[in-house]
Amino acid sequence: MVLAGAALTAVPAYWCHDSSFTGEMADHRPRILLVEDEATISVALGRLLDRWGFDTLAARTVAEARALLGGVAVDIVVIDFRLPDVRGDDFLVWLQREYPDLAKRSLFITGDYGEQALAAIEATGRPYLLKPFELGIFVHELRTLLDPLEGPKTNGRSTVQTRSDISAA
Repeated sequence: MVLAGAALTAVPAYWCHDSSFTGEMADHRPRILLVEDEATISVALGRLLDRWGFDTLAARTVAEARALLGGVAVDIVVIDFRLPDVRGDDFLVWLQREYPDLAKRSLFITGDYGEQALAAIEATGRPYLLKPFELGIFVHELRTLLDPLEGPKTNGRSTVQTRSDISAA
């Protein structure tokens, strides 16, 4: 897959599985758009999610995410609340208008424990995880978004874990 535009974040080829290049259609791997401005978190999550059977496209800004969505089909959008160009909840409003079905398969992640940030995320009605979170919980929430009938009947929220697979400030 070739992504045009100098502003797009370069991602390793194994993040962007595209069966049209290999001719393989055996198993559909869910494709996640990860909108996360911290490169270390984005790279770590992409590698870990690859092991769990997901393909990940990374965008460091909302502008990059919009560009990717214009040319690539994704199954889930994971949105960091604090982004350099637009807040995550504002991006979700755009996503709900432009891609309403995809917006229903979105999840917030945040390291912002502030009352205003959490209130803004909760007002969206979308599930969210607080950083640091355990990868198993994250994957569980992603799978629930893909198949809500098979998922748990929880609110999708995580608490701060004492042991974490990924840590973020």
